[in-house]
Amino acid sequence: MDKRELTSVLHDPASAMRRILSAWSNIPLLLMLDVDWDRGPLVLVGLSDRMMWPLLPPGSLLQLDQGIKTVASGSWSEFDRPIYLIEHGGKFFCCHAERRGEVLRLISHRESPAPPAVSIPFKEARVRGQVTPIFRPLATRQPGRNMR
Repeated sequence: MDKRELTSVLHDPASAMRRILSAWSNIPLLLMLDVDWDRGPLVLVGLSDRMMWPLLPPGSLLQLDQGIKTVASGSWSEFDRPIYLIEHGGKFFCCHAERRGEVLRLISHRESPAPPAVSIPFKEARVRGQVTPIFRPLATRQPGRNMR
């Protein structure tokens, strides 16, 4: 991509690259120096994804541990419960998860405006790994949004 093409992409408001770079513009550069790049790839929570709000607000930057592909069972405190990146139906979900037989429950944060849980067939889901936060923007309530 030459300079002219890059400039064109960055000026296009519908460009995915422009939206990603805009979201990353709030991440402190010095924070990126401390990222353990060998641990796994980075994941950006979608700018309209409120499934894990307020724990992981839209625009949060996470690191994916691809070595953890199994949903852990047990009782967890709100802040200790693992968060997974799960692929299903061509979409990615960043959420808590619970397996019950052949069903995988994708669980939202209890304060999230998203539905509390979505059940999907376990065989149709791919657990991509467990995520840990690297950077979280401040969680703010959107005017006119009803919170549970």
